[in-house]
Amino acid sequence: MEVTKITEATRVYKIGEVETRALRGVNLAIENGEFTALVGPSGSGKTTLLRLIWGFLRPDEGTIRVFERQPHLNQMSLRLRTGYLAENPFFYGWMTAQMHLQFVSEFYGTTDARTVDDLLTRFGIPADTRIEQLSHGGRIELALVSALSHNPRLLLLDEPITSLDPTSRQDILGLLGMLSKEQGVGIVVTTRTPEDLRGFADSVLTLSGGAVELDR
Repeated sequence: MEVTKITEATRVYKIGEVETRALRGVNLAIENGEFTALVGPSGSGKTTLLRLIWGFLRPDEGTIRVFERQPHLNQMSLRLRTGYLAENPFFYGWMTAQMHLQFVSEFYGTTDARTVDDLLTRFGIPADTRIEQLSHGGRIELALVSALSHNPRLLLLDEPITSLDPTSRQDILGLLGMLSKEQGVGIVVTTRTPEDLRGFADSVLTLSGGAVELDR
């Protein structure tokens, strides 16, 4: 079953009289349990594509369906079934991990306490630890816990493993692999280096000139 269907999607940014096509005629389908890697350098349109799927943006041309709905018109309902992790997630450093997760739960509207506890234990993050005391990797792991706290069926992750140490990278990729294979979660992960995701992703796609190309 397709959780996301993108057909001829185009997104144009206009600054003054200058138009830039960040995406042009993108076609992409993501099914239950499919782990998709989206590869491209900075500025290639990876973040734009995730924001279109998430509903932050709307396509200028073409169509996007997430769980058979237009995401920009159904953000509230789709938010309950989709998790999103931005490239540079924002935190209040004075908050504890538990306070942050409670804060995020108001955004998603629901939280599975058992899932949260299991993930905090998996990553070794004490609930009472202040975020400012966490390492960079620990913060990314906490952001991932936030995105998974409501058991989404589709997970959108923007550069989650960039600049992580090898241990944190493997921990996160191992979790994502389990979620896709054992729980049927559709996953889209962006990265600048395809080597990071080979062996984990079912498909590796490259964004080039605003269009998606199959890498393997």
